[in-house]
Amino acid sequence: MNKTNLENYANEITDKFSKMITKTYQNNDEIHFNVELNDMPKICDYIYKNLNARLATIICSDKQKNGGGFVIRYVFEKEDVFIFVVVSVGQDLSFPSIALQIPSAALYEREIKDMFGLIPTGNPDTRPLVLHEHWPEGIYPLRKGFKLETKPGRQEKEYQFLKVQGEGINEIPVGPVHAGIIEPGHFRFSILGENIINLETRLFYTHKGIEKLAESMKLDDVLFLSERIAGDESVANSTAYCQAIEKISQVEIPNRAKKIRTIFGELERIYNHAGTLAGISTDASFPFGAARLNILKERLMQLNESLSGSRILFGVNKIGGVRCNITDENKKLILKTVSEISDDFEKIIHLLKSKSSFMDRLRGTGTIPKKTAHELGVVGVVARCIGIDVDTRRDHPYASYSLHDHKTPQQLMQHKIEMEKRTGDALTRFEIRVNEVQDSFGIIRESLDLDDDALFTSIPVHLEPFRSALGCAESHRGQTLHWVMIGENNSIFRYKVRTASFCNWSIIEQAVLNDIVPDFPLVNKSLDLSYSGNDL
Repeated sequence: MNKTNLENYANEITDKFSKMITKTYQNNDEIHFNVELNDMPKICDYIYKNLNARLATIICSDKQKNGGGFVIRYVFEKEDVFIFVVVSVGQDLSFPSIALQIPSAALYEREIKDMFGLIPTGNPDTRPLVLHEHWPEGIYPLRKGFKLETKPGRQEKEYQFLKVQGEGINEIPVGPVHAGIIEPGHFRFSILGENIINLETRLFYTHKGIEKLAESMKLDDVLFLSERIAGDESVANSTAYCQAIEKISQVEIPNRAKKIRTIFGELERIYNHAGTLAGISTDASFPFGAARLNILKERLMQLNESLSGSRILFGVNKIGGVRCNITDENKKLILKTVSEISDDFEKIIHLLKSKSSFMDRLRGTGTIPKKTAHELGVVGVVARCIGIDVDTRRDHPYASYSLHDHKTPQQLMQHKIEMEKRTGDALTRFEIRVNEVQDSFGIIRESLDLDDDALFTSIPVHLEPFRSALGCAESHRGQTLHWVMIGENNSIFRYKVRTASFCNWSIIEQAVLNDIVPDFPLVNKSLDLSYSGNDL
């Protein structure tokens, strides 16, 4: 973290709003401003527009039993700093919406309405988001008074989808049950001929109550829970969770553990990107390329199992470090496998790029408008494909990522030019994933120079109640954030998770506009969105 950045932003906001800020404090790369509820929209608007900061998440917590009512934290990200704007909600249980000024806030506000019963005044869309129409009114799962064993009744109510009117307009409902081994999600298309003129998504059919479950579990058990938010993001999610607890504990993990986290993080990235590229090839009607790529994915997952005992890398992380060691024998296996797969990967990609029918199928399909992508706060490949240069591994270096990717000024300039040329279509997303796989091979090789060090550092036996911290990591889909507030006796008072999929699902409604219905599977696969990672 660059302390100068944190101090500069802290000073600028303090100077501008000194009369509105009631309290300020810092926590590593976090700067917190406590403000009055009515002053919050003005301050958030300034941070978003004048500082050009991205809204990373909004966190609500119920502190009624502790005399604090409901507290909402608006978390903005600027370079390597997280800026928190903290407010308390009054007895009327409402708070001013900022969705019209910051569009990405809309879903967070609807989530807070569902889970806590607070009303975002001024939000143009207050329909249920997480809780579906059969959930009874007046029951809010993330309030402290809601017990895990509660079995709510069922009410009969219909969700109000947007109706597109006009001559020749038809609707195509797809899902939530699909013809395949896939999680549920509903897509409501409005079409004119085959052209898609509107798409509305409905998710959260597999909501698992992750955040509520965590409040009844021990810290180490929540680590296992974090791995199961989405099985293909187990390393990223557990890394972010561990970093939050480590930040609260004020411990630094050993260098060996940092490099091992990096290695497993990149192995997770590679096997998932290979699978997504295979899916793109399938949906572009080139099954031979898909078969070849799926063979590579299988070999990578076999390597995962040899190193960790799990094909999807469960059990790698530990609070304070890692559980899985990488021995000298493991190093040889990694180098041999990576070398072979890297060579085969290059040949397959060369084959795909030589097929004009394949490249033309991707070019111009599922194009994302840059302005819309910025407003919706998308992350990962979905952001980078339209020239929004975000990557948590670089912006908030964790594990051993600070040791990698040191570009010369000329390389930085070339990188900037390349980012500006990106068009946001399925072909760009394909090319970015190819480049990221190639980069990951290099990061793994560099990280195998392991320090002769311990695998973990012990955290304090007793953590101070109501301390909190934000942990972050970059999955193959993009940034994942885990915010933890410790309760009494090392319990978890509040656990807030925001994966990349929560940010990115909304963009599919924009990406398919003016495409035809048969384009949807290809657009969907190129975005690589997760149902489970969204439906917490």
